[in-house]
Amino acid sequence: MEVNYGRRAPFTIGVEEEFQLVDATSGELVSRYDEVEEEIGREGAVEVKAELLQSVLEVATHVHDSVPEALEESRELRARVAAAAGESGTLVVSAGTHPFSRYEHQEVTEQERYLELVERMRWVAEREVIFGLHVHVGLSTGHEATAVANALRTWLPELLALSANSPYWQGRDTGLASTRSKIFDAFPRSGLPPAFASFEEWEATMERGSRLGFFDDYTFVWWDLRLHPKLGTIEIRVCDAQTRLESTAAIVALVQCLVALLAERYERDGALPLQPVMLIAENKWRAVRYGLDADLVDLDRDVERPARQALRELLERAEPYARRLGCAEELAGVGAICSRGTGADEQRAVRERDGTLLAVVQNLAELTADGVAADVGSE
Repeated sequence: MEVNYGRRAPFTIGVEEEFQLVDATSGELVSRYDEVEEEIGREGAVEVKAELLQSVLEVATHVHDSVPEALEESRELRARVAAAAGESGTLVVSAGTHPFSRYEHQEVTEQERYLELVERMRWVAEREVIFGLHVHVGLSTGHEATAVANALRTWLPELLALSANSPYWQGRDTGLASTRSKIFDAFPRSGLPPAFASFEEWEATMERGSRLGFFDDYTFVWWDLRLHPKLGTIEIRVCDAQTRLESTAAIVALVQCLVALLAERYERDGALPLQPVMLIAENKWRAVRYGLDADLVDLDRDVERPARQALRELLERAEPYARRLGCAEELAGVGAICSRGTGADEQRAVRERDGTLLAVVQNLAELTADGVAADVGSE
């Protein structure tokens, strides 16, 4: 197994966003990944990645030393992809689920990995029309990464409550703030990860699972938070895709700061507190159901408080690290989300105001492109 912890400075950032490809007229998801990729290839502008379904397009930044640098690249990626998609009458939309398109109508990507995945999982994989935001943060050693990942699990419900952006599924309001989370729960090796006593235990478990044929390698382990030793990072995968780029910036900044906080505590104390995964799962369910309107339990003190208060407390802890890491402006966006509401709240407000899910899709497309289109052709 290739292990690259410590090859870069600690707390480097990489951002992955999964986008929906949507027909500009009907608002339906469309299987146009190949067309968009070909157009991008002609321009030689950015690298894009296929996902399981042809209506999904993923972009990933390079490794950056700071959140502002990573988000500037994310801004350019959005602009370039939107311009290429527009050539075929396609809009790029960022949200955890599409409000009304049906999974049965989506075409599977003709790559061996994805064809085998569908053959193995059938309906579970076929309905995976979901879109996430993944954040990579670099760490110095496998031991540090394991300890930080164990402890960071406790705050995954807060990150999900903040990022919840998928209230609709196949034309109906599910009553959930993050429908994406529950759809993905059907996958094996998904959801909250177990704690590992050491990096060696994690390595041995991944190698044993692969040797026994449970999965090919650790990249087929799709937990909300996982180690990625080849990249030298931990990867936070719990968040729904964000419509507003400034919301992506806020979440990425918060993640980087929380990782730095835990890494410093690990270096000082040699250990980090662990909470029972069952209790973390209870908080996660509340975040799935209610988003920022959830009441979450502080498992260090066994005190219940509103999710917005929980995030204000995390913000207070994170702010000294944000100043040190140069992402204070981006981190301040956490407060803006708490005031404005989540993406799920915004989607429901548009539906209430305009009466149709098509209006929701059109609004999502506008907000996804907001502030990025001016960058196209600026070089």
